[in-house]
Amino acid sequence: MKKITLNFYGLIVSIRSRLEHEVLDLLSKDFSFFSSQAESECNLSFSLEIIEASPPMEMIPKVKATMQTINSICYDVGNERFCDYYSELLVILDKKTNQAKLFSKNRKKTHEVAYLLILSRIGKKMDLMGLHKLHAFSVSYKDMAIVCMMPMKGGKSTLLMEFLKDSRFKMISDDIPLINQKGEVIPFPIKIGLSDKPIQIEIKDPEINLYQMDRGQYGIKNLLCLNGIPGKIEGSNKIFKKIILIEAFRFNSPVSVLKDNSLPLIFIGVFKHGIIGFGLPMVIEYFWENGIGDFFIKAKIFFQRLFAFSILSIRADKKKLFLGRDPEDAKRVIVEYIERSLLGN
Repeated sequence: MKKITLNFYGLIVSIRSRLEHEVLDLLSKDFSFFSSQAESECNLSFSLEIIEASPPMEMIPKVKATMQTINSICYDVGNERFCDYYSELLVILDKKTNQAKLFSKNRKKTHEVAYLLILSRIGKKMDLMGLHKLHAFSVSYKDMAIVCMMPMKGGKSTLLMEFLKDSRFKMISDDIPLINQKGEVIPFPIKIGLSDKPIQIEIKDPEINLYQMDRGQYGIKNLLCLNGIPGKIEGSNKIFKKIILIEAFRFNSPVSVLKDNSLPLIFIGVFKHGIIGFGLPMVIEYFWENGIGDFFIKAKIFFQRLFAFSILSIRADKKKLFLGRDPEDAKRVIVEYIERSLLGN
């Protein structure tokens, strides 16, 4: 049985398959920063077995559905949840032991669902640890974190790549930096989603480190494994206390404008992108559970997020970016502000 092990800040994840499954290789690329050589499974936080077989639909009990989305129908019996992706894929999750089995012959669908399943189950545990995801891209400049919140399709990856062309900056996260209970920024670098623009940085072994994910209704996304840009990723031991927190808005102009932002307005931004988490790569069927116990867990997570993002909003240097059509110009105005700030200090 082939297996990969991941370590998300002490949360150990095991993913295995009886076959030489290409999805394991793709997941290894998605989460290359968190690859671990740990052999012991006594401290597992989540385990997933991928089985390349037709979904055993007969295993779903004859009960009323507890949840239905555009992607799946879920059925709950005790601690087990059966997530039926309309007969194309089936996940059986034991919510108590945090173990799951995924059945499908569709490798593209398997990759997408396994990726989201891992982020959802680990994300919930990280929330309880006081590590909260923010839908934003983030780069570092010396001991400072620049965090830029944007909606989906807002241009995060395009602007990130502009910063990575500059040797002074390193990536903290393409999509989901972590915020701790002190309002500090912690790296969470996973694969980079690429835009359709030409790549303007050197990629190591592009035939290996450039790949794709088929996201179903959202189309095919070109991806870059972090192994392809060695030296451009922040280390997991870094914690950033100095933060420039930006909320970006599309601006129909060839140039971009960076302005001061207020505490109430930036808090509305982090409420959307962090406390509620619009755009975070998680799925409700693996985060939302039934029962009074999980209600209290979700309430605890909400108030922990509220506290952490309130502290972030207070401590950060608050800005709003009117993002024009030229990402290089957007990067320029941010860099100019950073340089003026450092001179002022």
